[in-house]
Amino acid sequence: MWSIILKSIALVVAGVILLRISGRKSISQMTVPQLAILLSIGSILGSEVGGKGLFYSILGTSIFIAFLVLMEWITLKWNAAESLLKGKAVLVISEGEMNLSAMAKLRLTQEDLKKRLRMVGISSFEDVKSATIEANGELGYELMPHAKPVTMGELGKLMKTYFQDKPLSVIQSQPQNNLFANLDDEYIH
Repeated sequence: MWSIILKSIALVVAGVILLRISGRKSISQMTVPQLAILLSIGSILGSEVGGKGLFYSILGTSIFIAFLVLMEWITLKWNAAESLLKGKAVLVISEGEMNLSAMAKLRLTQEDLKKRLRMVGISSFEDVKSATIEANGELGYELMPHAKPVTMGELGKLMKTYFQDKPLSVIQSQPQNNLFANLDDEYIH
C-alpha cells in the first residue's frame, strides 16, 4: 500500500512539472493536438495506479485530489509557492509595443496576440498601455488614457462643469427588459 501512495505522490509531482513546462493556455485555448497531449499525459500518469484494482485506484485518485488541495492551500499561504506552482503574469505589451522576447518564451505568436486583442475589442497596439498573459493563460490589459471608455462618474463631472445652470435628472428606475430585475423574486423562494 505504501508503494502505491509513494508512486501516486511521485506521479503528481511529475505531472505538475510536466504541465508547468507545457505552457500557460487554458483548456478552452488549446488546439486539438495540445489537448490530446494533455489527455495522454493524464492517461500515462494514471495508468500506473489504474491497473491495481478499485481500492488502489480510489486511493490513488484521492491522493491526487489531496495533493491538489494541499497545493492550493500552500499557494494561498505563501506568495513564493504561488509563483513557483502557478506562475506569474508575463508582460507582452508595454506602452503600445510588443515584448517579443517575452512572447517567444510563452510561444505566443504575434497573430495569437492580435487575435486575443481583437476578442476583447482592441483594434490597435497603440491603444494598450500594458498587456499580460496571466498565469491561467488569459489576457489582462490596461488601455492608454485616450482609449479608455468614459465612466458615468466622469460624464457626470463633465456635465456639471459645462451645464451648471441646467438641472440634470438621472433615471433611477430599471428598464422593463432588464434581465436581472426579477432574479430575487425567482430564486429566493
